[in-house]
Amino acid sequence: MIKITDRVRKIMSEDPKTRNSDLFLILQTLKSMGLKIEIDYNQLKEIPSFETITRCRRHIQNTEKVLLPTIKEVALKRRIKESEFREYYGRF
Repeated sequence: MIKITDRVRKIMSEDPKTRNSDLFLILQTLKSMGLKIEIDYNQLKEIPSFETITRCRRHIQNTEKVLLPTIKEVALKRRIKESEFREYYGRF
């Protein structure tokens, strides 16, 4: 997590536009990791935020208890990741 924090801090310091749009910041972060992302900046307003998409997935799976992961390891990895996140950032 610290590595991503450092990467995001660097991107935000170098590109002020990333301070105004989480989606643009996400795309720039992915690009900085060597991933090929080709989206026109003007198209960003048409793309839902990654957080919205993952929150919807979590709601469907955790609250509605449907459309659960088809691979057992995915659920385990998510629990581990959540535990690591809570340990690093503390409970909210």
